[in-house]
Order: sequence, then structure tokens, then C-alpha cells
Amino acid sequence: MVWFQCEDCGDTLKKPKVRGHASQCSASRFSCVDCLQVFDAYTVQQHTSCVTEHEKYALSITKPGQEHLMSAAANKEQGGGGPAGGGGGGVVGEDFLSKSPPYECACCKVKCTSWETLVGHAQGKKHKSKSRSAYAAQGKGPDGKPLPKEEEKKKDDDEEAKKGDADAGAGGG
Repeated sequence: MVWFQCEDCGDTLKKPKVRGHASQCSASRFSCVDCLQVFDAYTVQQHTSCVTEHEKYALSITKPGQEHLMSAAANKEQGGGGPAGGGGGGVVGEDFLSKSPPYECACCKVKCTSWETLVGHAQGKKHKSKSRSAYAAQGKGPDGKPLPKEEEKKKDDDEEAKKGDADAGAGGG
């Protein structure tokens, strides 16, 4: 439905009410709310459509600084909304998130109503901190992979020390 604004008194009207308003008010011009074109009392009846809802609302996300909205819309269009749609890439502590209802985070004891909400929780500062602490208690790194054992770490340090000694001996001259 096309909406118009009376340029004289400022009232906003649907198209069927414009003719009656023109007889009551001394209205000489009406502007379309969607496309902002100005019409007189006679040409306003010929204006039936101008801008679709897609053009009016969805294309506003293409403005500078709105790139995150475009990627989110593209992800939804491609069906990447749930656990089957590729998971939540870049989420710390994804092991603690349930993949099916009821959606909950095991390390934070948080329950959510949807997968999207749970992923939003997992991208938060508190969840990241708690998941890193939980991983550390399990002997894992921030990525959820096991940390190298002390013997392996010591062996690597010894190899690096020997390599450093060999480099120092070869370079001194």
C-alpha cells in the first residue's frame, strides 16, 4: 500500500484517503513516503507502486559499515543457520555447546532457545573466558586440542638448545 504525506498540513495518508483529504485541506501537493516524489492532487492517483519492500529495507544493508549484516543475510539464505549448516566457525569452546535442543552451554550453564542465540552466547567475552578456563582444567589449549606433555615439551626445548649451540659455534669467526 502506497502512503503519502500532505505537504501543506503534514498528515500521512493511505492512497484511498488522499482524495477526501484534498477536499478538506487546502492540499496542493502530496509526497510519496517510499520514493519521496511529489505529486499534485490529480497525479497522485496514477502513482500505484514505486519501491518494493526489498528495495526499501533489504538494500539498506549495503550501506558502508553494514558488511556484517550482508554476510549474516547471505549465511541465512544459504541455510547456514543451524548446527547442520556448518557450525559456528570461529567460536571458542564449541565443544561445550549442545548441537540439538535443548540448546545449552555446558561450561557456562546457559540455556538458549535457538542455535543462533547459543552461537551468539559463545561469541561473548564471558563464554570465551569460561571455556578457556574449562579447557585449561582439562589440560587442553584454547583451541580445545590437548597441550603437549611435559616430556615432549622438554625434549623440544633440548633440541632447540642444541640447535642454538650449533648455530653459535658455526657463526663465530
